[in-house]
Amino acid sequence: MKAGTTAEHRLLSIYAWYRLTLSALLLLLFFAHFQKPLLGREDPGAYLHLAILYFVFNSLCIFLNQDRIARTSRRALVFVLTDILALTLFIHLSGGVTSNLPLLLAVSVAAGNILLRPRLGLFVSAIATLTLLYEQIYYIYEYSSSWQGIETSAFLGLGFFTIALLSQQLADRLRQGEELALTQERRLREMHTLSRQILRRMRTGILVIDEQGCITMSNQAASTLLDVALADGETRLSDAAPRLAEAMRAWQQRPAQRTPPFQNHAGAANVSASFTVLDGEAHDVPWSTLIFLEDHTQLTQQAQQLKLASLGRFSASIAHEIRNPMGAISHAAQLLAESPVIQAEDARLLQIIQQHCLRMNDIVENVLQLSRRENSRYELFDLTAWLESFIDELLPSLPAPTCIQRQDMQTPLIVRFDPNHLYQVLQNLVSNGLRYSGKHGDAGVLLRTGQLAQAQPYLDVLDHGPGVEAALRQHLFEPFFTTEARGTGLGLYLARELCEASQARLDYIDGPQTCFRITFAHPDRSLQLP
Repeated sequence: MKAGTTAEHRLLSIYAWYRLTLSALLLLLFFAHFQKPLLGREDPGAYLHLAILYFVFNSLCIFLNQDRIARTSRRALVFVLTDILALTLFIHLSGGVTSNLPLLLAVSVAAGNILLRPRLGLFVSAIATLTLLYEQIYYIYEYSSSWQGIETSAFLGLGFFTIALLSQQLADRLRQGEELALTQERRLREMHTLSRQILRRMRTGILVIDEQGCITMSNQAASTLLDVALADGETRLSDAAPRLAEAMRAWQQRPAQRTPPFQNHAGAANVSASFTVLDGEAHDVPWSTLIFLEDHTQLTQQAQQLKLASLGRFSASIAHEIRNPMGAISHAAQLLAESPVIQAEDARLLQIIQQHCLRMNDIVENVLQLSRRENSRYELFDLTAWLESFIDELLPSLPAPTCIQRQDMQTPLIVRFDPNHLYQVLQNLVSNGLRYSGKHGDAGVLLRTGQLAQAQPYLDVLDHGPGVEAALRQHLFEPFFTTEARGTGLGLYLARELCEASQARLDYIDGPQTCFRITFAHPDRSLQLP
């Protein structure tokens, strides 16, 4: 049902209840002055029967008006014409136009011009004027009354048309105001729906926190980033995200302080939060805090892309400057080593030159590998089956004796990663593990798979070494940091870069053994291509 039809039906209902009230008053006033009636004095019996019939008819109209399917204009026309006829009879039975009842016709005329179209409204005014004139003429002939009532009837008829014109103007303004209100209401609903859709589809998490610390508004991205179900108006921030609540309290005390990234719980996304205050004074609502949540992994990934692009341009510019001189030095050293007159001490120096030339070439190759790295091509695959093929392919290239053990889950472990990048990462970790474990005994590593509490898969690479010293752990993934005399210091850095490109994490796990853990993104989470 249209809103305009509903408004017209509401006005008609008000008029129907007015008619019922009027008929009841006309009946009560007759009984209140039954001995000397003010109304119906010309024929009390006929007046009583007419009043009872009018009251019963108006009572039935109340029930008939409940039907909203029928056209409102038809019912309004029937109501108004019935009122004009009934009130004209009441006027005739109560002494004509001198009874003051003709003023009730003005209400019916005004109602008709509000509820009906302009032409029908004027028709109602004409009917009211003609019936009143006919009643007065008939009253004069029946009761031999004065002809002065004709003038009163004529002035009343003129008043009916004036009321009709004013009522139509009022009705037009009411309709225009109603249409404007309906248009604004529709636009507000559309804007509300649009804003809700935008908030729902935003990748940025949105939270609105009131003064009591309750979440009054949230979107799906916030639930996903915090990995917790949020119910607007029912969830306290301290219960859903304790670390975020602590960060908000710290921001309230020191707004200029930057909030460090955090995880809501183990396995959740790494989140960056920013805060602002919603000014509620202008809207007579309490002050609220607006929280924006961003996936820090994606932000880091974007920063890495910029960093790698800069590194690529830098490496491309220096590759020619380094490789050509180093190639000349290496070639000259090889030619000099073939000289028959070279002494043993000089041969050792030439060997050192060759070794450092190779080391510099490895550094250049690793830097160029970062700059040439292609975008990740994510795939869903079974990690257990993939590890089996990885070991079969890697073992022939490793020196004997080498031991690579596995500790797998009983069920398939599905991960989302670029298989080529995972091969590079795992090859680097396994090579490091075999090298360090070989210094303290037999060279061997253990590949262990599992799932965290939130069904997030992980892969541990453990070796038999004593672990990394506490003072060195914070520098493990920094570029060009190494504890090996011949190392380039880019292996772990490159491995973490490749993991973060697939929104995974590479961390060092403190323990009695050296353990590096790859925590994969949840296989059901939609990853954003870099």
